[in-house]
Amino acid sequence: MRIYTTRRALVRAGLLLAFAPAGAVAQRAAKPPEKQRPQPGDALVFADGDRKGEKLLAAHLERDAAPLLAYPIDPAGVIRDGSRLNQVLVLRLETAQLTPKVAARATDGIVAYSAVCTHTGCAISGWREEELRLVCPCHGSEFDVLDGAKALNGPASKPLAMLPLSVEAGELRVARGFTRRVGFKPQ
Repeated sequence: MRIYTTRRALVRAGLLLAFAPAGAVAQRAAKPPEKQRPQPGDALVFADGDRKGEKLLAAHLERDAAPLLAYPIDPAGVIRDGSRLNQVLVLRLETAQLTPKVAARATDGIVAYSAVCTHTGCAISGWREEELRLVCPCHGSEFDVLDGAKALNGPASKPLAMLPLSVEAGELRVARGFTRRVGFKPQ
């Protein structure tokens, strides 16, 4: 009897695994383009200010300057601003200062991190230029941009998701999807 129960559980688990990816793909495809996560080949656009909606070029980024808030835009011109989880902070750093793991996902020192805090999901808007740290205004969590946005101070314990980039004809492009889950996981 015990073997039968175990087999049944294994068969159920196998069926779930077999059909879960197809369901996940169908669910993703059902989302409108503006709500889909960044896709390889997407460009980036300014999320706010006078240049809102304008493509973000590598030339717009000054080394060690405050990060710029951006959204991905698909090749058809649809800005993926239907979810705040798509907001990214883009900045240019000295390549030699980056950890090897971060340097491998950067392009010419340009990195992009999720703008959503891993503690409670607040929008990250602070910048400590002297230490090169992103700061969450809600609870004071700080993230080291040179070391994969590792959480340093405050209640956040997980790093921010990184969005690997490339540069094509001066335009910033998404190279791969986020490196980890964006935002926080409710307890």
